[in-house]
Amino acid sequence: MKQFTSEERIRRVWDKEEAKAVLCRHAYFEAADRRADSLDQLWVQQPEHQATASYGKNWGYYVGMDAIRGYYVDRDPFGAPGTNICHPVATICIEEAEDGQSCQAMWYNASYETRMVDGKLTPLWMAEKCSADLVKEGDEWKIWHLFIGVDMQCEASCAFGDQKVDLPAAENPVAVEFGTPNLRMDAYITRYNYYPYPAIPAAYETFRDEGSSGPKGNPKYQG
Repeated sequence: MKQFTSEERIRRVWDKEEAKAVLCRHAYFEAADRRADSLDQLWVQQPEHQATASYGKNWGYYVGMDAIRGYYVDRDPFGAPGTNICHPVATICIEEAEDGQSCQAMWYNASYETRMVDGKLTPLWMAEKCSADLVKEGDEWKIWHLFIGVDMQCEASCAFGDQKVDLPAAENPVAVEFGTPNLRMDAYITRYNYYPYPAIPAAYETFRDEGSSGPKGNPKYQG
């Protein structure tokens, strides 16, 4: 591992705090139903990064900013009266690359949503393991890859023990809302307790697809 000077250590601490702030702003924008603002202000803007940006959940990845916008903004279901969404950034673990050009983050969410399910407003509790790759564009951190592994969802009015463990995608309201990503795969499997992907960030020299929060970092990715 590289040995950093005192000045470099201070800068890296500040870098991590700024990266955390970007992820927190994303959560606030989402709660306020300002999804377009999140993509425009917090996500990557350089063409080479936009082409490989990704937003993933259990059922695959939307790859490329056009595909992400088509899902995240154009099909946003949370603007209707009575709906709401809150996915806080908690227990965050973050590691900056030695070269200072990227960082990897992972955190766990205890979240809630109220969404339309079969024509009625339905409140859901959710537990999610999330991860992200952020990259420096100029002097600013930008979200490049975001992954949300949904461990479980439970209607607020029902006992968790009464919920089906392995809902088919067609019956899972979170899967239905996620739709059909342009890269479909079993990206996250929850039926056997803790899933090893995404991994807790560890020290690294520079960004590599392997171990990232993008689709190529998923052990089930086959190209």
